[in-house]
Amino acid sequence: MLSKTHLTVGVAAALAVSPGRTAGGLFAAVIGGALGGVLCDVECKDLPGRNDAFTGRIGAGALTVLLLTADSIMKAGLWTSIRTQPLSSVIVGALIVILAASLGHISTHRTFTHSLLYVALLGLGGGLISPFLTVPILVGGVSHLALDTLNKKPVPWLYPLLKKGFCLRLCRADKAANAAFFWLGLIASAALLAWKLKANIIP
Repeated sequence: MLSKTHLTVGVAAALAVSPGRTAGGLFAAVIGGALGGVLCDVECKDLPGRNDAFTGRIGAGALTVLLLTADSIMKAGLWTSIRTQPLSSVIVGALIVILAASLGHISTHRTFTHSLLYVALLGLGGGLISPFLTVPILVGGVSHLALDTLNKKPVPWLYPLLKKGFCLRLCRADKAANAAFFWLGLIASAALLAWKLKANIIP
């Protein structure tokens, strides 16, 4: 599937598993789901005239900056959890994410970045930055692998132990199914966010 679809589905999946008891927890779910969903395609280089991967990364980055800013203003908890982490933990976590993404960027498409090992490294790094980010990043990443397994190029979930991977060959990555999942992810994200805000946060 394309990058924007992975972003919306990653956010929806992370919100679905988030307990949603605080605004900070919901912010973490959106940020982690977006980053986990998008960073599994960090090795994708856009073709001339097609900027899907770039758009997805910009979207995830913008969401991260926007929600961290809102969290800081609202004192919702996510930014506080980052600031109260030991500095060494935050630095190591950031280095793990940067190293994993850098190795992914130079890898062949659908090898290292489409494995549980890569997703686990992103989750580990994010969790060292803030414990609130661990599960959303993992869920966003797994949602990416699951969506890509539906189409026609194998996904090596257990790379490097099993490099071959598998797929279900049910759809094309850039056709009608991609658009359907994009809108389903977007609608589900909005509905889940509204429901959890009303149920747990808004008086």
